[in-house]
Amino acid sequence: MPATHPDGGWGAQRTPLPAPPLGLVPAQCDGGFDSLALRTFVVSTLPPEERRALHERLAHDERARLTAEMAGPEGERLLTVRAGLRLLLGQMLDADPGAVVMDDGPCPHCGRLHDRTACSPAGRRLHFATVGRGDLIVYAVCRFPVGLGLAVPDGLRARKLARLAAHREGVARGRCSRPRDGSVEYIVRYVDTAPEYGCVVSVVYEVPFREDTPGFRDPSTD
Repeated sequence: MPATHPDGGWGAQRTPLPAPPLGLVPAQCDGGFDSLALRTFVVSTLPPEERRALHERLAHDERARLTAEMAGPEGERLLTVRAGLRLLLGQMLDADPGAVVMDDGPCPHCGRLHDRTACSPAGRRLHFATVGRGDLIVYAVCRFPVGLGLAVPDGLRARKLARLAAHREGVARGRCSRPRDGSVEYIVRYVDTAPEYGCVVSVVYEVPFREDTPGFRDPSTD
């Protein structure tokens, strides 16, 4: 197996990227990140009163739409996850969470969910992805197209499945497939999550190709 293969060799020895808890203090601003920011969010740790306050950050029509999509406890969880995402994007964009405009629907070219973006009223744009298992939610925010993938451990196969799922998300809209001209570098890493969540999470993001880009290229999508 090649030393740079993302599921083995050197790639297997790399320390996963840390994913600190999402800061739920509105005054916290995290806009000075370099290329990629990862955050984890454990939904059940949020007290009911804080959860209600977080939901209030969603516009009325957005709350109504999400509630209509899924009722009951799972619908409440969906609201919390969405509100947490808005809060994080607001922090990263230095904007009011409710004013952030998200484009997270299916791609108009291929119909798949990839390269989701968020814009501030000032016109600043970031790319984001979310993935979750049970109580655990992982958010990724990046200056470039980014994807997150999740798989239940089954040897190295889980790493591969998580990587491929992340790769499908981390392709720019309008392109819808990996470029073949070498102008884009795909950075493949794994996300540090607690063992009790029983999952492997992979992050893939693209950057303009440079010889000194940290990380490694993804040589395989099979």
